[in-house]
Amino acid sequence: MILGIFLCFLPLAVFTLIFIFGFKMNVVHILIAILAGLISVLPISLIQYFVPDFSLFANSYPVLYSLLKSLILYAFVEEAIKISVAFILPHKNYEIKNFMFLGFIMGLSVGCFESAVYFFEHLQSARSIGAELMYFQICIRIFTSVIIHFSCAGLGALFVYECREKRFFLSLLILIILIHGVYDFFAGFQNYLKLFAFAVVLFSLIECRIKYSNFAKNS
Repeated sequence: MILGIFLCFLPLAVFTLIFIFGFKMNVVHILIAILAGLISVLPISLIQYFVPDFSLFANSYPVLYSLLKSLILYAFVEEAIKISVAFILPHKNYEIKNFMFLGFIMGLSVGCFESAVYFFEHLQSARSIGAELMYFQICIRIFTSVIIHFSCAGLGALFVYECREKRFFLSLLILIILIHGVYDFFAGFQNYLKLFAFAVVLFSLIECRIKYSNFAKNS
């Protein structure tokens, strides 16, 4: 169990150390970003828990239901809450790069906490049937779901930064929701279509680089 928890929070710990010692970022600001991520988890969980399950629609149109659920319930709700909370991140005297780094930390905080919940759920299920938990699944989640939260939160930080500069980019907001939603859609498959989720992860990281370069040049 200790190994599982360690793996779940390893990405957050590694990037926290990188940003503090490598980029000389303020420790208190990093902790605020971590706290902001944890704050985001509560309303996200409550909304997703209380949303009714439209099982009839799911049985009639399973693919369409899965796509809409991924885009609306997961992508739109989660990213809207994360971006709203991101406005509390420290921003005075921060360049766009460092503010994006705070967004990365916030996204890792959300993603790692979700991985821990995922770990405990699967651990309980495995014990109930006398099976052993496969830690390989946790590693796969780290390199997929956690990275999606990482990159989407980074893009969300760019959106917040530009809003503070009195520039509103609706296209960036739509892109964040689409990336998260399409990832969740393909991640839900149990066949070869699941591989497209890895392509979305790679695409999200590329978009972080492209959008940062464009915004930094314009700033």
